[in-house]
Amino acid sequence: MNEFQNKRAAVIGLARAGVPAARFLLERGARVVGFDSKTREQLSPDVLELEREGVELRLGEHGFETIESCDLVVLSPGLKVHFEPLRSVIERVERVGGEVIGELELASRFCPCPMIAVTGTKGKSTTVKLITEMLLACGVDAIAAGNTGTPLISVLPQLSSDSWAVVEVSSFQLEKAPTFKPKIAVLLSLLEDHQDYHPTLEQYWGTKIKIFNNQMEEDFAIFNCDDGSVETVYFLKDPSFADQAGYYPTEIKAQRWGTSGQNLQEKDIEELTAYFHQGYLCLADEEETMRIIETLQVPLQGEHNFGNLSAALAAVFAILGENIHQHLDKIADAIRNFQTLPHRLEIVARKDGVTYVNDSQSTIPDAAIAALRAFPPPVSLLLGGRAKIGGESYVNLMKTVKEVKAKVYLFGEAAEMLEQVADRENVEKTSIHRENTLAEALQLAKMNASSGETVVLSPACASFDQFSSYEERGETFKRLAREL
Repeated sequence: MNEFQNKRAAVIGLARAGVPAARFLLERGARVVGFDSKTREQLSPDVLELEREGVELRLGEHGFETIESCDLVVLSPGLKVHFEPLRSVIERVERVGGEVIGELELASRFCPCPMIAVTGTKGKSTTVKLITEMLLACGVDAIAAGNTGTPLISVLPQLSSDSWAVVEVSSFQLEKAPTFKPKIAVLLSLLEDHQDYHPTLEQYWGTKIKIFNNQMEEDFAIFNCDDGSVETVYFLKDPSFADQAGYYPTEIKAQRWGTSGQNLQEKDIEELTAYFHQGYLCLADEEETMRIIETLQVPLQGEHNFGNLSAALAAVFAILGENIHQHLDKIADAIRNFQTLPHRLEIVARKDGVTYVNDSQSTIPDAAIAALRAFPPPVSLLLGGRAKIGGESYVNLMKTVKEVKAKVYLFGEAAEMLEQVADRENVEKTSIHRENTLAEALQLAKMNASSGETVVLSPACASFDQFSSYEERGETFKRLAREL
C-alpha cells in the first residue's frame, strides 16, 4: 500500500504517538520529516531508529523551515495548537493548501473496524478498560487504545473488520480530527482543566463535544448525566440555549442514551439507559429492565466510578443489542473481577489499621473531591504539586474538606496558595499541615493517623514541580507507603 507515495509529510512531536505515526507514513511511501524540540542526546532509541529507516530529523529550537512544502502535517497529542509557535506553523501550512491533522485522525482514516470513543475530563481510562473487558468476556474482539495507553495507530495491524477499537480520546486529539467518526461516542465529564492548553473553558468543552460531530442517526451518543454540564448537553433541545452555552457547537444526530452512577429513585430513571437502582446496576431497554449486578459486588471505589461503569455498560449494550441477554452473567463476572488501574484510587498498603490510597492521577480539584467522597471518614488528604488552574478553582475542594472533616497535608509548589484558599474558606487551622515534599507530608500523615483512617494521595495538581509525571509521583507514594 502506497497511499502517500511521493507525498511529503511532517510529524511534529516524536514521542509515544509521533514515532508510530512517522513509521506508518514512511511505510506507505511518504517522504517524512520529524520535528522535535529535544536534542539528539535526549532522543529515545525509537526516534534514532526512525532516522536509520529514512526519516529526516529536525531537532532542538527551530522555525519549522520548509514545513510549507509538506502535503500533510501530523501533530502528536498535547501540542499547544492555539499558541505560538505552533499556531503560526499551522496557519503557514494551511495557507498553501497543506493538511494539518492529529495522530488520531490519521489512524481513524485507516481503522478497519468500528470505534468506541470515550472522552471526558476524568474517567476515560477506567471506562475504556471496563468496556474492553466486558466485550472480551462476551467473546467480542475488542482492543483498547488511545490517549494514555497504546496509540490507535500502533494497534491498527491487530484490528480486523470484526474487531472493535475502544479508544480513549483527549481534547488535544479532537482539536485536529475533522472526519473522526466513532460508532459509539461516550462523554463522561466536563470539568475545569487544561487551561494552560485551551484559550477558554468553553473552547475546551466545545472541543470535547466534537466527538459527536460526524455521527449519524445509526450511531450512539452516551452521556454520563451525573455531571451537570454533560447532562445539559444530553437534554439540550433549544438551539438558542446552545448558542448561549458557548460550548455546544453542533447538532447531535446520533441516538442519545443517558446514564448515571447514582442510586436513583423511580421518577429519575425514565430517560436513562444504565443506572443504579434499589441496590443494583440496571440496564433498561424499551421492554424491560435488567438487573446486572448488586451494587455491593462492584469493586470500584467512589460514586464517580459507578458513573463510569454505567456509561461503559451502555456502550456494551449498544454493540450487543438484544444479544446482551445471553451474556449477562459474563458481564457481571467481568465487573466483579475488575482490577483498578494504577494511580486511580488504588489501595496500595494497609499498616496499623490505616489504609493508604494512591490517586496520583488526580490533577484537578474535582478529582480530589471525588476521592474524599469515596471513603468513609476519617480521611487524610495529601494535596499539592503544580496547580494547573487558579486558586479560586479550589474553593469547592476546601468546602468539601470542611464538610467531611478531613485532615489535609499540603506539599509542593502549590502548597502556599492552597493554604491561603483553606484559610479564606475557614478550614480549621488544626486540620491543615504544610510540608515541602510528598515524603514529608506522608510521614506526618502517618504519625497523625489512627486505626480505621484512610490516607489518600489525591493531589489535585500536576506533578511537574517535583516529579516527571503523575505516574512517577504515584510510584513514589506506593514505595513510601509500603516502607512506612
